This record gives sequence, C-alpha cells and structure tokens, in this order.
Amino acid sequence: MPAQGYGFALLTAAFFGAGAVLANRVTADIHPLLTTELNLAIGAALLGTYLAVRRRPLLPRGLGRGDWVRLAFVSVVGTGLSLALVITGLSMTSPVNGGFLIQLQGPAAVLASVAVLGDRLRWWQTLGIAVTLFGGLLIVMRSPSAGLTSIHGGDVLVLLGALLAGIAYLPAKSLMDRVPALQLSLWRLLPAAVVLLPVLPLVPGRLRWHPTTTTLTLQLVLAVTNFCLAYVTLHLALARLRPWQTASVLQLEPAFTVVISLAALALVPTPLQFAGGALMIAGGLVAQRPDRTATEPAPAPPPTSTEPLTNSQGSTR
Repeated sequence: MPAQGYGFALLTAAFFGAGAVLANRVTADIHPLLTTELNLAIGAALLGTYLAVRRRPLLPRGLGRGDWVRLAFVSVVGTGLSLALVITGLSMTSPVNGGFLIQLQGPAAVLASVAVLGDRLRWWQTLGIAVTLFGGLLIVMRSPSAGLTSIHGGDVLVLLGALLAGIAYLPAKSLMDRVPALQLSLWRLLPAAVVLLPVLPLVPGRLRWHPTTTTLTLQLVLAVTNFCLAYVTLHLALARLRPWQTASVLQLEPAFTVVISLAALALVPTPLQFAGGALMIAGGLVAQRPDRTATEPAPAPPPTSTEPLTNSQGSTR
C-alpha cells in the first residue's frame, strides 16, 4: 500500500509539474479564467462519464452537514479559486517561477494544521518554512542584482493560489475515509466549474479566445492530465499515505517543470533560480517532516506486584 501511494504521488507531481508549462502556453491564446472553466468542466465530465459507465454512484453517501461544508470549501476555494489564481498567475510569469511557487502549498498545509488542528510547530518545521520562503524569493529574483523589483503580479497570484491549495489539504484528507477517490475528484471539479461559470461574463473586456489547433490540443491534454487524472492519483495517494508523505513527494513537481521547460521551451533557469529551487525542495521536505515522538505509542506500564502474572497457557504463576 505505501509503495502504491508513493507511485500515485509521484505521478501526480509529474502531471502538475507539466501543467505549469501547459497552462503558460495555453493562456497565451485563451483567457486564464476561460481555460480554468474549460479545464474544470472537461475534468468533471470525464469523471462523471466514467462513474456512470461503471455504474458507480455519482453522489457521495452518508455524509453529514460538516462533511458537505468541508467538501464545498475544498471545491470552491481549494480548487476553483485556487486554480483560477494559479492559472492567471502562470499567464503573467514564467513556468519555472510558477512551478516552484506552487510548492508553497506544502508549508501552507503545515501552518493550516497548526492553526486549525492545534498542532505544535516544531523547530525544524519553522526552519523548513523559512528556507522554502527564502528559496522562493531567490527564484522570482532570477539574478542577485534584480532585487524585489523582479517580483511581479503573476508571482503573487500563483503564491495566493498555492496557499489556498495547501489549506485545502486538511479537509480533503478528512473526507478520504468516507468518499471514494473518483467521487471526491468529481465533486471537487463540478461545483467549482458551476460557481465559476457566472463569473465569466463579469470579467472586464473581452475574454481572449483565438486558439490554434496546437493550443486546443494542449488545452485538452491539460484538462485530462491536470484536472482529471491528477486529482484521481492525488486522492489515491492520500488514501494510502499520510498528508506529509504525499506533500513531500509533491515537492518534486518543479523538477518536472524544469525538465519540460528545457525540452519544450528551451527555457533555462538562472543559477540563482537553481539554488532557490534546491532550497525550496529541501525546505519543503524538512517542513513536512512529522514529529515522530508525538505519534509513537507510549510504552505499556510494567505489571505491579499485586497483579497476577500468567504464562502463555494462561495459568497463574
């Protein structure tokens, strides 16, 4: 089971890492909010069709009111709003910047567990978060002489989207015991698509739509991989691993982003970005390392002299 979970998490990292490059390319011809709506709708349609063909229930059963509230938060805020911010940000920054900044969802999940669940923030988690943030700063600076002036609006939008996605880790994990992975994936995408649809006519100006055949192909690949398969593999990983284990594997997303950027766009990160990326990955892994002493069961107390001791056959000695 753990090996399968790590495999699903690694596949998720590959999907999301490639998605940063695909989204950057697609939004050059299609408005970011419009491509977000297309991705959500296509992903939900594919999942719903698969469940219907397999004659599996579409609607989760046995959920209480609190579960539906958590599901609504995961869908609308942790998926719809988060992805709208990330995709819009990716249209305004480089895929390398976006691919690394998305990794801030890991430290966000740690901080959310501290604020919501009352978990104690250990010293190594504080250090890991600080290193991750410093690494992200180096990535957006690109060169030592650039300074903070190199931070653009797109970087900030990706950062905000990553924070919302990280916060949604907790309610998503709490739903895994009661909602199958395919159903949870469907109900993350479908309500988000429904909520975003009436927002599109309110966007100032005309929604950009002049895709080529190549762009439409990339749009379809983006929807199938990042908005259908990736959520399925993510939930399958969460069902087999602890949240920190899944999030640790997802720290490898930028590696896939960099490789695909090099192969498809000939986009080479600067030495400072390489250094910042290494710090982000290392800091994320440290920040998500659990407190093992808190999870180990306490040793059983030794029997007192007044308690009878029994041998393996059950007789009193």
